[in-house]
Amino acid sequence: MADVVSVSVTDEVATLVLDDASGLVVGQTVIVSGTEIYVGDHRVDGSHTLLSVDLAADEVTYHAHHVDDVASVLTPGAVLVDVVTWASVEDVEGFLDFTAAGVELGYLELCVESANHWCYHRRLSSGYRDSPLSAPEPNVRAAVVLYAASLFRERGSVDSFQSFEGFNPGTPPVGSLGQILRLLRCNRPRIA
Repeated sequence: MADVVSVSVTDEVATLVLDDASGLVVGQTVIVSGTEIYVGDHRVDGSHTLLSVDLAADEVTYHAHHVDDVASVLTPGAVLVDVVTWASVEDVEGFLDFTAAGVELGYLELCVESANHWCYHRRLSSGYRDSPLSAPEPNVRAAVVLYAASLFRERGSVDSFQSFEGFNPGTPPVGSLGQILRLLRCNRPRIA
C-alpha cells in the first residue's frame, strides 16, 4: 500500500505521485481510493491497470476514462493498494474440493486476496523482489493456496481451524504457518 501524494489527469491518463512506488510493476492491477476526483459519473478512484511505473519519481499512470485535464491535486488520505494475483479462488476451491457460492464465495474471495497480499509482502520483507502478477515458484503458489484455505476454514472460529476431533499434538494441522513459511522460503536459518 502506498499513500497518494498528488493526482493529475491529462488526455484520460491519470498520473499519481506516491510516497513509495517500489514493488509496483507495469500491467499490475491496483485499487485507488480516497482521491475524490470526479467528472460527472466518472472517477479516478477504483480498480486500474498500471500503464507505467517510474520508481525514481515514485509516479504511476493508468487510464482514467472520460476524465480529462485535472490539474495536480493534493490528496490527503488517498491510498493505492497493489493487487497480487499468485493464486485464484479456483485454486483454493480445488484444494478444498468445494465450490463456493453466495456469501461463502464473497468470503473466499476475501481470503484469497488477503493470502496473495500477505504472502507477497512477507517475501518482499524477506528480501525477494517478485512480480505481483504471477507466483515466482510453484511452492510459493502452494503457500498462498494453503494460507487462503486456512483463512477460509477458520471462519467463525476464535483463533484457529475448527475441528471436532481430538487434538493429536504429533500431527500439525494442514496449512500451518510453519509449512507456509517454508514454502515461501521465509524465516530460513542463516549462517553468518
